Amino acid sequence: MNDRMLGASYHSFGPNFRMTLALVGAGGLFCWLAYEAAVEFHERIAWIVFYVLSVGFGLLAALHLSFRVWVHEGGLVCRGLFVRNTIPWREISRIYFASYDIHAHYVALGTFYRLRLTTKHGKNLSIGERLHGAKDLSELIQSYTLAEMLQKAKHEFENGAELDFERIRISRKAGVKYHKWFRWHEIRWQDLTAYGVSDSHVNLSGARKLFKVNIPAEKVANTHVLKEILDQVRAAKLRVGF
Repeated sequence: MNDRMLGASYHSFGPNFRMTLALVGAGGLFCWLAYEAAVEFHERIAWIVFYVLSVGFGLLAALHLSFRVWVHEGGLVCRGLFVRNTIPWREISRIYFASYDIHAHYVALGTFYRLRLTTKHGKNLSIGERLHGAKDLSELIQSYTLAEMLQKAKHEFENGAELDFERIRISRKAGVKYHKWFRWHEIRWQDLTAYGVSDSHVNLSGARKLFKVNIPAEKVANTHVLKEILDQVRAAKLRVGF
């Protein structure tokens, strides 16, 4: 699929198979129960409930199965049953991505993903749980947006601006803010027992417990940029504290 504004398409992503099965299973169960009730009671309202449930679940299934995302050289194209969104990479301001495991009575049902994008115009697009390969899609989005976002973040950081990553804020002069400000000299990088940004958490923990950050990744914007900034501060490639 080609787009005049975004160029050729390199990757495409379709519906999540597990979500499809869950939707069809839940819809089939509720519709069957409503049908059995309508047949047994012969009430008009019971048939109305059955038809409403059937149409509702049918529409949800159609919306889910029609959703597609194409990755182009210049951005994303998201298309559903009634809508089509074209999002250039330069228009994306915030990326939220996280993984989470679902269990039922100690039985693992699998790992699912949440992926949400916010544009510079304030438009939100939630696409993670509906797609198969959401993790691969998030990595592609992060790779296409990293250079420009990182350049902007470093410029602002070096000029004394406070960088806002939602639940975490960092500043060249002030340090790292999570509930309260931690000055850079309070963060002993060599003493950190946990350091990293994963699909599930942003985790920075000091052995002396003076500095501890452990936040679900879905509550932190642009984790790929945050990680690069912290890596460069830790490696003394970015100067801090003055």
